[in-house]
Amino acid sequence: MENSRISVLVGNNDEEALELGRRLKNGGAKVSYSQENVLHIQREFMRSSPDVLILSSETKYKEDLCTLLRQSANAPMIIIINEGAVDLSLRDYADLVLDKTDRNALNKLFTRLFGNSSAGSSLFGIQPFAGLDRMIADALFELCITKNYNGYLFILEAIKLASQSGPVSRGISKDIYPSIAAKFKVTPWSVERNIRTAIHSSWAKSAASVKREYFGPFTLDSSWIPTNSEFIFIVADRLTLRMGGHI
Repeated sequence: MENSRISVLVGNNDEEALELGRRLKNGGAKVSYSQENVLHIQREFMRSSPDVLILSSETKYKEDLCTLLRQSANAPMIIIINEGAVDLSLRDYADLVLDKTDRNALNKLFTRLFGNSSAGSSLFGIQPFAGLDRMIADALFELCITKNYNGYLFILEAIKLASQSGPVSRGISKDIYPSIAAKFKVTPWSVERNIRTAIHSSWAKSAASVKREYFGPFTLDSSWIPTNSEFIFIVADRLTLRMGGHI
């Protein structure tokens, strides 16, 4: 049986929160984000029922929020990132308090969530690092590309090929489409068309924070929709970096 995955809600969606989320995903967690507002956090908590909630010490009314969530039937582990001076009172309602200035803060967080990586398993029973196939599937799910799209398997395979190829051999029409077409016994034109349809159909459904996480400044233009090659190679490069590789 496949090990279950820990779900984490990060109570912010700024650049630092997105970077923390990327590191947690690299460890195998399922991550979602909320605005740094207790009502938004509470609403997202009710929607996703995460195992872990990570808050900033600067979140207003966090004490009331934590007290309320601790009383819920699916109470999460609460972790608070201490942004300013040491506040011992945070320990009254948090399971773990991390000092932002502590160089070992990230290691402490990963140890608490994933356990000792050398042990091969974690506190929550998941492997500390996800394989490439699972990371691609998770990325597509976050971007609202699901198995009901005819192009789902084509995109998954295209990102895998792009992740494993060097920059010189990244010809999407010359190399990737024909390779996928041969594997699935369809035409390269069919591969291109189904990938394009899946990207365009799912783009409006994807959360702005998720699109920003993968595509960065491109998303500042609200009218921008990635082409097939942009989508495949940008996502492939993001996942390569998460796995500790180089573009």
